[in-house]
Parts: sequence; structure tokens; C-alpha cells
Amino acid sequence: MTEDLPTQLRLIYEAVQHSKQAKPNLEALQPMWQAYLARLPEIPTLQVEHGGETVRLGELSPGCQACKDGAWDCVFLTHECNLSCAFCYSPQAIPKETAGSVFGSTPEMILENYRRTRITGVGFTGGEPFLQPEKLYEWLGTFKAAFPQIYYWVYTNGLLVQEEHLQRLAELGLDEMRFNTAASGYDHPTVMHNLQLASRYIPHLTIEIPAIPEHAEKVLGCLGTWSALGVRYLNLHELIYEPGTNAAEMPGARQVLVTEDGHRTEFNPESRRMTARVIEKVWSLKLPLYVNDCSMQCKLRQVRGRRKSLAPLTRQPHERLVNEEFFESYCAYNGEECVFFHPDALDEMHRNYPRSNFARLMRRAPLSLDDPGQWVVFDPL
Repeated sequence: MTEDLPTQLRLIYEAVQHSKQAKPNLEALQPMWQAYLARLPEIPTLQVEHGGETVRLGELSPGCQACKDGAWDCVFLTHECNLSCAFCYSPQAIPKETAGSVFGSTPEMILENYRRTRITGVGFTGGEPFLQPEKLYEWLGTFKAAFPQIYYWVYTNGLLVQEEHLQRLAELGLDEMRFNTAASGYDHPTVMHNLQLASRYIPHLTIEIPAIPEHAEKVLGCLGTWSALGVRYLNLHELIYEPGTNAAEMPGARQVLVTEDGHRTEFNPESRRMTARVIEKVWSLKLPLYVNDCSMQCKLRQVRGRRKSLAPLTRQPHERLVNEEFFESYCAYNGEECVFFHPDALDEMHRNYPRSNFARLMRRAPLSLDDPGQWVVFDPL
């Protein structure tokens, strides 16, 4: 069949065949996730939503809500860091000076693309943003001036934060700071001091850490301290062993996850049990902490939302959005001639190209502007 196709269509056909080789295992993992949900403590303020993709004790940070809605952008100021955590899942191959997001590499490009989509939350990250505080001020100020209604936060390990940084960020209107206390042993004196300082200047404080089962007792013992210092949100990530990162070499129990687009990673199946213990401890102590279970299920929801957010920027004029995640189009071809067109024009194109062959095409919406997307359907008519 492929020898009769124009070169461009043959490449699409081969890409579709390749995508069919992926073996997603999400259905096989559902019983594991359902068992976790069944073991959760019965707490009045514990919310389980979207089939377990959202599990939270109390409120969500507005930033987390934007993330779950697919209306969040993660802006990297640098990939340089003052630490090298074993659990870090930032790709090692990215140059340290790389900055930007899936929406572009400069503030101007990113903000222009925001005008064409639906971003309601922006997180500035790294590396460690406080290695370049002036850049953080500049980018936050630029973003805030262009979109004052967006909710802004910054990620940090907390070791380099100074009071002058907090004063400046408060003046610029930063909404939230997220401290990864796991990077320094959970209760490092410098980080605890900086947490307390931040509570004077920044409206919302969050601790965001991976749920490392071997560290469960340490985390449980720190909950009261964090709460007393002004932390109100606690985000626990399921521990991921992402290929090409420090975390890939980290020891621990592993479960393979293959997503619908064929991406293969591994996660720790004990992580969510630790999260359940934290939820129960926070509730039993009546601590004023809101706990968010940022699980693999949750991340799959985020990925779908990201495709939806980028769809207005990555959809071609001849494509139609289907189920918020796929672009459908048609093609008329004869010899090397290949004409792509919108599904609504199918009858007209049959009349205009009576001697041509036709095919229905579909690709998965991309996750970044430079991603071509994944071809998943080639159906000759």
C-alpha cells in the first residue's frame, strides 16, 4: 500500500503504524488506583473527584486548580540548580541556560501565545529560580503587567531565599511560594527560617514534595512544624522515576506506566499509601493544612488539559478538534499530489477531485509548540 502513497502521506502512514505499537497499560493500573481510593480514610472534608484523578483534603491552591484544569503554564527561568536531588525529574540533557515554556522561549513570545489560549496560572521554576533573582523579578513583572488577573507562584528549595527577595516579590504581586523541603531534609534550619519570613510577605505558602515512602516518618513528624510556620497547602507528588533524570537511578519500588501516546515511565506504587497516611495525620491533628494528592492519575489529567490549552496554537486550518485532544483532517492524493482539507469540505473535494484517492487522518494534539503531535489514524476512503 505505501508504495502508492505520496511521500508525505507515506510518512504519516508509517507514523500511525508506529503509534499502534505502543502498549498503554492504564486499564491494567486501574485496579491499583481503585484499591488506593478504597483505603482512604473516611474524612468529611476529603474530596475524591474525576474518578480519582483529583484527591484533596480541603481546598486546592488556585495554582493547583489551574493545573488540574489544563490552564497552567510552567515557566523555566534556568535549569541550573544549587542542588542535585536524587528524586529530581528535570531532564539532564537540557542546557542550564535554557529558559521559557511550551508557549515560547521569551516573555514576549509566551505572553503573545497566552492571548490565544486560556492560561489562568503561571509557575516560575528551574533549576533554582533564586540563583537568578533579577531575572525572576523581570519576568514576573513583565507577566504581571500583561496579565494581572493570572495567579503567579514560584518554586524553590528555599536555601537561597533572602528577605530582600521576598520584599521585592511581594511588591511585584507574587501570589504564592512553593518550597520543596525534601531537597534539604524536610526541616533544614535555613529553609524553616525562610518559610517563616515568606509568611510575612507572600499571601500563600505551599510545601510541594515527592511522596518518598522511606521518608514517611520524617514527613509525618514535620507536619506540625510546617503548619506553625504559616504553610497552608501541602502537595504530595507520586514518586516518578522519569527516564533521563536523576530520579531514574533512584532506588525504590517501581511500577511501569505506559501512557496512551506511548510514553514509558515508572513510579513508586507505595507513594500514594504514604499520601493517605499524611492525609489521616493532618486530619487527626486538626492541622490547618490543605493536602493535594498529585498522583500519576492527576498528571494524566494535566497532560490532557495541556493538549487542550495548546490546541488553538497548534491546530492547522484544515483540521477539526475532536474530543479536545485530537485533530481530524482529510487528504486528497494522486501520484505525488497531496491536498489536505477540513472535514466539512469532504463532499466539495470529492466533486473537485473526482480521480483522486482520499484518506481520513487524525493526530493527537501536541504538548508543546515545537511538537508535531502524534499521528494515530490513517483511514483510506
